[in-house]
Amino acid sequence: GRGRERARARGYRGGVRASIEVEDAMHPFADVNDGPKNLILIGGRGCGKSSVCRRIQAFDKRFKTFVLDDLIVYEAGMSIPAIVEAHGWRYFRDLEYKVCQKAASAFDGWTLIDAGGGVVVDLDENGNEMYSERKVEALKANGGKVVFLDRDIEYLCRRIAGDSNRPDLSATASFTEIMERRHPWYSRAADFIIDGGRSADDNERPLMKKKRIASRVLRWYYDVVGEDPPPLDGWFDLDV
Repeated sequence: GRGRERARARGYRGGVRASIEVEDAMHPFADVNDGPKNLILIGGRGCGKSSVCRRIQAFDKRFKTFVLDDLIVYEAGMSIPAIVEAHGWRYFRDLEYKVCQKAASAFDGWTLIDAGGGVVVDLDENGNEMYSERKVEALKANGGKVVFLDRDIEYLCRRIAGDSNRPDLSATASFTEIMERRHPWYSRAADFIIDGGRSADDNERPLMKKKRIASRVLRWYYDVVGEDPPPLDGWFDLDV
């Protein structure tokens, strides 16, 4: 159906953040075009956005994939932990906003955006997290469709444990507290929500396989933008 929907999911794990390689002539900051068919994946750290994006692009080569965190690193010339250490989270969120604008307008549609976990977040005057209308609007400015990959918080905690590439989000609040606060913001930003489940052993909310998540996202996307899938057999229709 069209508009906001929720899909129950089964069986997912994995997801290594993919770097991007872009020729100079196709650099995301080299040109600005209006396009109505961008697809943006959002969700908490470790939910599997990158892995799902890779499967989406593997099926439909019309998509050009951008990882917002990689674009931020390119723009700043340093790693994300180094950016936060040197300049703080407010600077990082401002830079993230600029990258959202550039990525969303880089091509004439068919841009697949792997958004960072904090893309729905800005900071108020006291340094507290708040919903980022400016970044969400920037991603949707050219008709972008936002999909929230919803994962159980315990699953996210297991996925990110020991990852030195992810700086601490807060000196005072736990990761669980931050994810609980952000959850309604992800839902607010989303046009489509995928319930990715809790664990493989959970009968009520079993994990969804990456292929099934990608397949359901694409089915919904093709429906709402009025596009046909590419003329390939097997993968898309399998949905398992």
